[in-house]
Amino acid sequence: MNNIPNYYNNIDLILDEIWSLLQRGVADRNEDFRLPVVIVSTPDSAEGRIVVLRGAFKDKNILRFHTDFRSSKIKSLKENKKIYFVFYNKKRKIQVRAEGVAIVHKDNEITKEAWTKTQMMSRKCYLSPQAPGDFINDSASDLSKDMGNEIPTYEQSEMGYKNFCVIESKIKSFEWLYLASQGHRRAKFMLDENKNTWLVP
Repeated sequence: MNNIPNYYNNIDLILDEIWSLLQRGVADRNEDFRLPVVIVSTPDSAEGRIVVLRGAFKDKNILRFHTDFRSSKIKSLKENKKIYFVFYNKKRKIQVRAEGVAIVHKDNEITKEAWTKTQMMSRKCYLSPQAPGDFINDSASDLSKDMGNEIPTYEQSEMGYKNFCVIESKIKSFEWLYLASQGHRRAKFMLDENKNTWLVP
């Protein structure tokens, strides 16, 4: 029973650990929680994809990522605002599932502030004249062929802002799973009700 973390038998410590991992994911490129799977759905289908976690706000129970406004996930969120995240840290053997309600921010103070902080290489992703997922005739990237491997100038990059949006997800619940040889631990946190409970792993 060595190396048992403090939260192993203390549910009151787990929520702080979840937010610590999420905030580390925003700041640390090497943190596994930086790249969650996000799932959105419509009455007819469900789609999952990996995104980059851009914000984790414990005081507001909000997770944030950026995307292209023309992407299919935006169409799905217009039909159904429910959104799900799956995080996994291989080293710590911790899985977190989050359920929330998404808000799409487009051309407002939140997107302007986020765009200002977005690096030129990331801005380049929003410069494609075509939407993500559009059919094309060859294996071109999502960028203009004329640009190649070059990083856009600030002036060039500004043209991508019209395609940029921020997804903020108001998290309603977390489900935590810790895998341990001495026995797994699983718990659920219902944030709106400020309730938590252990679950069968």
